[in-house]
Amino acid sequence: MTSDTRTLTQTFDRWLTQQIEELSVDTLKEDTVTCTACGKVTGEYIIEYRGQTFRYPAGKAYAFLMFIAQSEGSSL
Repeated sequence: MTSDTRTLTQTFDRWLTQQIEELSVDTLKEDTVTCTACGKVTGEYIIEYRGQTFRYPAGKAYAFLMFIAQSEGSSL
């Protein structure tokens, strides 16, 4: 892995973490609680959504939170 690739990957990882943190706040109103510390410690985010628990790696956690945020107000 070149230095440029490593830098880009690190920048992307930071961006992804920031997006998950922002979405975790945005989705609170949809009865969703996200353990953002878990992603940093175990590599998986724990998401509590409407009484169900989900464990996802960063990419899938981001997609799931985005899904919840975009489905706001619907009867999922």
